[in-house]
Amino acid sequence: MPSFIRIGLSLLAVALVLDALPVAAQVNPYRVQQRYNEAKKGKSIDEWTKKLNDSDPTVRLEAVRSLGDSGQPEAVEYLIQATGDPDEAVKIKAIDYLGKLRATDATQVLVQKLVLRDSEPQVKQRILVALGRMGDAKAAPSIAEFLARDSDPAMCGTAVFALGEIGDADTIPKLDALRQRTADPHLDQLAGEAVAKIKLRLSPSSVAVTVPALVDEDHPAPKQKR
Repeated sequence: MPSFIRIGLSLLAVALVLDALPVAAQVNPYRVQQRYNEAKKGKSIDEWTKKLNDSDPTVRLEAVRSLGDSGQPEAVEYLIQATGDPDEAVKIKAIDYLGKLRATDATQVLVQKLVLRDSEPQVKQRILVALGRMGDAKAAPSIAEFLARDSDPAMCGTAVFALGEIGDADTIPKLDALRQRTADPHLDQLAGEAVAKIKLRLSPSSVAVTVPALVDEDHPAPKQKR
């Protein structure tokens, strides 16, 4: 039998086998995941909020994840509620989601937790990161005051980064003051970069605005001499 005939028969056999496979075996895994995500987003918020009161912290953590991934604006209220959870992992996950969602409704609550003396260092770190991602200028004064009081280099570095991300011009003197008093070269560098970032953001040249020329048809603008 010629080789081209054998190849043709082999291809035909493969096609018949694939056609005979059950439908489930031919399902696109990407589409399955997409349908799962759509179904998850379509779930009622109430289903997840009830789990925020469960006695098992792992259940509460899953509820926070589901609320954060739901894409529903009303989930923010419950994520703010979860920042008061007694379990640190649940609390931190809620804070992270608020930052990711840029939920400025949570600014005041997060600022209050930042200045509490009994807040865990890890929680304060995540609050600073979240506030930086949210970019709400209302948080800048409190972060600047926190920066002036705290002496931990890592914590100060995170606060400096947050101020740079927020971009409030009123915090530049606070950052300059930090550069004057710190003996940590890394912190000095971070503060300098934050100041530069804020100034760049405030610079008119950083915003490209095109203003159309006003043309008076009766008195056109004179041509420039070369």
